[in-house]
Amino acid sequence: MISKIVYAKKFFGDTMDILKNLPITDNHIHVDNENGYGAEKVAKIFHNAGGKVMIVLNKPTFDGDLTKSMDILVKDIERINKNTNVKAFGLVGVHPAELTVMLKRGISLEEAKEKMINALNYAKKLVEENDFIVGIGEVGRPHYEVSEDVWRVSNEILRYAMELAEDLNCAIQIHAESATEEQFKELSEMAKDVGLNPEKVIKHHCGDMVLEGEKYGIFPSIIASKPVESAVKKSLRFVMETDYIDDLKRPGVVLGIKTVPRRTRKLIEMGLLDEEGCFKIHKENIENLYGIEIE
Repeated sequence: MISKIVYAKKFFGDTMDILKNLPITDNHIHVDNENGYGAEKVAKIFHNAGGKVMIVLNKPTFDGDLTKSMDILVKDIERINKNTNVKAFGLVGVHPAELTVMLKRGISLEEAKEKMINALNYAKKLVEENDFIVGIGEVGRPHYEVSEDVWRVSNEILRYAMELAEDLNCAIQIHAESATEEQFKELSEMAKDVGLNPEKVIKHHCGDMVLEGEKYGIFPSIIASKPVESAVKKSLRFVMETDYIDDLKRPGVVLGIKTVPRRTRKLIEMGLLDEEGCFKIHKENIENLYGIEIE
């Protein structure tokens, strides 16, 4: 019996050559010019591994300034697009953990909520002003246990972010607790309640929950490790991510810069994905989510 690797190469040739002609996209990546490689070097490493498109999100700062990292992101996207062969797009938002950090510093819950809302309004302004800023994210609610009041306010902030996405007609990336079918149902209902199409709601870090995504309209962004192998056997209605942090003190967290191109190549070698499937995941799905065109 012919091996899956030989089978793949028989029809597609060398997989690295295939990647050169595919718009391999990492849907959730961070860059950090102070603590990591920085925007341009990350993009170049990604490109050398076969990557073409990066969706970059501003990092949380946890220093009380909720908009500074958004401004930095805008400049980083401009630099990547000007000085590298990678095409970059950005999402801007306020990480839900910023709320609990402010509370630990003695800020009241209502004041912290107001700061989060004001920052989201600023994010909306950046989406309106920059063609390459294509959505709101990452926003959501804590992935760790919090009080009922913090959970309630976090959901109120998330709902407001969805209202902004609806007004902008843009995508929104959600950071939240571990994905479940009940969570997908809840997020879908929340989106519909504010008039936002659930197809524009992206749940990042969601295992292999592609069928649940289809059921409730939520769009899965799947970490480029083992869950992708399971997901691709069920449906191609997902995008891939690393959630790369770009911190030299934590190398390769969450996954390394090269992982999405490498995992895509591995799926081809295993006979689980063909060229058409790659275009579906890395180009068509991305274009539909963000209203952009990828060459």
